[in-house]
Amino acid sequence: MAGVCGGLATRLGVRTRNLRTLALLSVLVMGLGALVYVALWVSLVRKGESSSILRRAGSNQREKEILAVATIAALSLLVATQPIGFHGLGVVAWSGALSALGLLMVSRAASDAEKAHLHALATSTPFLGTAPGENGPGFVLRTGASVLLFVVGVNMLSRVGGTPGAAFEVLVGAAALMLGLTVLFAPWWVRTVRDLAQERRARVRAQERADMAAHVHDSVLQTLSLIQRAAANPTEVARLARMQERDLRQWLVDPTSVGRGDNPATTLSALAAQLQRDVEDNYSVAVKLVVVGDCALSDSVRSLMDAAREATINAAKWSDTSSVAVYVEAEPRQVSVFVRDVGCGFDPRAVPGDRQGIARSIVERMNRCGGHSSIRSSLGTGTEVELVLPLADPS
Repeated sequence: MAGVCGGLATRLGVRTRNLRTLALLSVLVMGLGALVYVALWVSLVRKGESSSILRRAGSNQREKEILAVATIAALSLLVATQPIGFHGLGVVAWSGALSALGLLMVSRAASDAEKAHLHALATSTPFLGTAPGENGPGFVLRTGASVLLFVVGVNMLSRVGGTPGAAFEVLVGAAALMLGLTVLFAPWWVRTVRDLAQERRARVRAQERADMAAHVHDSVLQTLSLIQRAAANPTEVARLARMQERDLRQWLVDPTSVGRGDNPATTLSALAAQLQRDVEDNYSVAVKLVVVGDCALSDSVRSLMDAAREATINAAKWSDTSSVAVYVEAEPRQVSVFVRDVGCGFDPRAVPGDRQGIARSIVERMNRCGGHSSIRSSLGTGTEVELVLPLADPS
């Protein structure tokens, strides 16, 4: 559960499985095994960390106060149960109470990585995982009720025959009966579980095949029909083919995102994909998009992508080439966009003064949002537009 047995096995040079089996058996000895396990859990340092749970809890005044209150409450509960007949538990009750205090310390002072591990473990365990819609207090209430019922049952069984400790024989007999039934029905149970798993996998595959068939019919076949009609127009055929290729690639990466192109973009990658779709559909030029990293959209990032859109449209309209390359990279400290083409190029110094597409839509826009731009072009070799936006908040 916490890696205690694994760490001790590595330290002692023994097999982990043997040590875990011994730990499980020691729990049956009046619960002392659980108490020892929890004590080692809070006192040993977890691999990759610098301090133990006990030291972290002891260095926090609030955690010490909470632990003291919980200790007093546990002792009071043990003392209060004696007059109403919950006697005979002895060491088991004390071991359980102290183990519960240790687990409280774990829940309060464990590291984030260990809490994530325990949450995943509890979710995968049937009797520990929370039910759908169940919150933390509900889980604690359910667990507390089950422990109370268990204690009441053991206490009542211990009175069988008027002999203290008679519950041990009853519990051993019940455990032997359950073990016998498990051994008898184990093959049937395992086969049933496997059949259910196979049936579930087959149903998922059938659903995926149905979705694929529907998508192929709705998208690919329709596009092929449109291509046949536009066979005399090479530009339209190329546009339809690019649109279908982009749709198929997106469907292979994330099938659930197909058909949601009208939703407003909320991330940098989504806005870049929208730029690619718009330019390809409106200007019949292939946009080869590469996006590295991602980030949320802010006003400055949107301004950056608006400038990138203008640079891409300029390349599609004036470069006299069939494709434009757009490279977008989101780093912790900045976002960069490169728009390249290998078209006819131009001389930036020869641009007429009344042409403000580059000056206002790219250069001034980048300056207003706190970034900068660089445009490199020459006749016959193409154009490269570099846009860089420093991020004031790295998050």
